[in-house]
Amino acid sequence: MHLRTPLYEDHASLGATFTIFNGWEMPLKYTSSIEETLSVRNDVGVFDVSHMGRLFISGKDSLRFLQLVCTNDVDVEIGRGRYTLILNDRAGIMDDDTVFRLSDDRFLMVVNAGSRDKILSWLNRVKEERGFDVEIEDETMKTVMVAVQGPRSREITEDLLGKLDIKRYRMAESSFNGLPVLVSRSGYTGEDGYEVIFRDVKKGILFFREIVKRGAKPCGLGARDILRLEAGMCLYGQDMDESTTPKEAALEAVVSYEKEFIGKEALLNRVPDKIRVGIKSTSRRSPRHGAKVIKNGEAVGYVTSGTYSPTVNSGIGMAYLRPDLSSVGTALQVDVKGDLIDVVVSEMPFYDTSKYGWRRTKS
Repeated sequence: MHLRTPLYEDHASLGATFTIFNGWEMPLKYTSSIEETLSVRNDVGVFDVSHMGRLFISGKDSLRFLQLVCTNDVDVEIGRGRYTLILNDRAGIMDDDTVFRLSDDRFLMVVNAGSRDKILSWLNRVKEERGFDVEIEDETMKTVMVAVQGPRSREITEDLLGKLDIKRYRMAESSFNGLPVLVSRSGYTGEDGYEVIFRDVKKGILFFREIVKRGAKPCGLGARDILRLEAGMCLYGQDMDESTTPKEAALEAVVSYEKEFIGKEALLNRVPDKIRVGIKSTSRRSPRHGAKVIKNGEAVGYVTSGTYSPTVNSGIGMAYLRPDLSSVGTALQVDVKGDLIDVVVSEMPFYDTSKYGWRRTKS
């Protein structure tokens, strides 16, 4: 039996086509993924992201605990968030997460849906083995999380929640119909946007309905995948996993070598033999997941993500290549079922997100 979010019936009534994603029955699309993608780029869209894990970590050792399990420095001011990785002892990436500091000794960690059980188990193991005085609460099944994304996201979200004075990668408390909600301002799509967490499930459902009434287009996982790839953001389990290090995944910007963290020694001693890069086709034809990357007839890497981008009007993707072929401008080919597609190593993001400052960095 697959898991369903509290918004499942609303998705069905809106005509969603469903797919199974990491054990959850989720909307793939409502109309078309390209139409939904362009709605987010040009106006506003809304996503049900309740399948993502929401772990609250508190206690007197909570900061020391998170500093050990996270690669990035999460000793930040209250309300601030940090994108980070969690590594195993061999420096393999167990997950990529966002950690928000809610108070001196209370944090929220948002984890990927498919990694929730694994990360919960890992956190509890580290807690017990190292003797940390922390409490780890999994509130995924008790809450609803909705993401509003696009140029009009602030206008439409403030219409329901009131004035939101939240900078990027910050979280603050607001209210909806008299009840407190947590609101963050990040964005997996590369657009401006807000994520709203409701502890009252009924209020979360009502918010979703009201935001749709105000013109937000319901969007599925198909559009979400196109948008995040255009924005140069990884999908865990596809663009990286436990066989990949932060160096190989080109994510060292979220590794703080100034502190100790699990996997640091192994990471320092591992020399990458592959590097994640962006690739862009010279036409609308798209690279595809699992396809071989070819140079002079020789396989030199493989594609992890690929799609047609309606925003830049070409095929785009991510691939792992030999380090000597990872320079921007390198001409290559991708073998899609025996058909060779011309591609070029390109900078990411493919879509210009600089107007919102969404490039993920240590800050």
